[in-house]
Amino acid sequence: MISQDKAKKAHEAVFGGGGFDDAPKAASCAGMAPPLSNRGGAETEAVVSVEQEAFEKYTHFLTDSKGRLLEIPLRRGKANSAFIDQISFSIHEDTLSLLAGYPLVADDEYIIRASMALNDIFGFGITEKAKHSGGRFYDSCWLMGTDNAQYGRVHFGGQNNTMLVEITATGCNAASDGWESRLYQFITKAVRPKITRIDIAKDFFNGEYTPEQAKADRLAGKFTNHHMMPDGESVGTDWESNNGKGKTYYVGSRESSKYVRVYEKGKQLGDKESPWVRFEIEFKAKDIVIPFEVLTVPGEYFGGAYPICSQFQEKAKRIEAVQKNLELTFERCIEVARNQVGRAINAAKSMFPNKQPAEILAMFEPEHDLLPKRLSMEAYSAEHNHAPAVHEDEGRLKLGESAQMLIEMVLEQKQKMTKLISDKHEEDYLAWAYHQYSSKF
Repeated sequence: MISQDKAKKAHEAVFGGGGFDDAPKAASCAGMAPPLSNRGGAETEAVVSVEQEAFEKYTHFLTDSKGRLLEIPLRRGKANSAFIDQISFSIHEDTLSLLAGYPLVADDEYIIRASMALNDIFGFGITEKAKHSGGRFYDSCWLMGTDNAQYGRVHFGGQNNTMLVEITATGCNAASDGWESRLYQFITKAVRPKITRIDIAKDFFNGEYTPEQAKADRLAGKFTNHHMMPDGESVGTDWESNNGKGKTYYVGSRESSKYVRVYEKGKQLGDKESPWVRFEIEFKAKDIVIPFEVLTVPGEYFGGAYPICSQFQEKAKRIEAVQKNLELTFERCIEVARNQVGRAINAAKSMFPNKQPAEILAMFEPEHDLLPKRLSMEAYSAEHNHAPAVHEDEGRLKLGESAQMLIEMVLEQKQKMTKLISDKHEEDYLAWAYHQYSSKF
């Protein structure tokens, strides 16, 4: 006997919702209605696209079902002149039923199917359930990656039967090459998909652009859209002290749909002399619609975000950024180790003056082969991620559980109907017998 909640969910999966006495609306997932739009369900078929030239020529808007005006970001510049550094997207859970080929009911099977799909796209799947809810108003949160390299999270349960996937910067960097195109193919075929957030970044390894320049450009109106200059904020003691800890300049507000961070990435990683600067734009689907094409041509949407951005036409160098990140992290690790164990090494040399340097070093070698978290290879490539995904766990794998639950539900419904028919026949017989023989007594 299946639980009442799962029986209800099974009935909704087959019949499309309503009570158990409702007439069937569909017999399988083949009858699932397609989405009204590919914008996450907020819009309807009556979406109207207009041009608001009063704000800015060539800027496009559309109105949703609530009458809100949603901007579609401009596209300028070179398709590959920037890269995606973080992304969040949601899909309706029916997407996973379509992938399975039959309606899903069991929560575990939804997660397993999601893990399989994510593994096909990014090269890594879901590893475990988090001990916390995840803070996105979903019932549960599932993790991707390891303690050393957190690739992202998957939120599931509630929220109009949607699933929210968040891929971190580490996940984007470690994902298998070509994940952007594979995600585009997946999301354009999903049920009610929506990109809720995407960070697009560009690196200036030789200081061609700086936080100071970003501040000057904002004041000069080069970040101004629709005749409104966004707020600016200088963060970091380096602005005043010049202490090598790095400067950051923010444009916009954290609550807005577009938010800019221009910061000294190299100094953030510990190299006080590094000229490496990262220019990052965070898009959030609040009063804008994030088109799926941003996955294939992120540089064009970077170039169209602000007037200043259209001048950056160089090709993005994600691989160089990853390599430089690793180098600076390693150098910082050596510096920290030298400060922490340097005196102990000097003490060992004075205690054992006849020992060779290799013998002194051997005294400090650990018994394990673990690396510092920031130098763990899985943080740079998912090929080195050995954490088993939930869909690879044979002890947990329960594909077909939803189908079994549906069969049990149908059998239970049949037994109910058989009993109702039997009871009706008995009632009819008793009524006939009463009318037939009551006059004889």
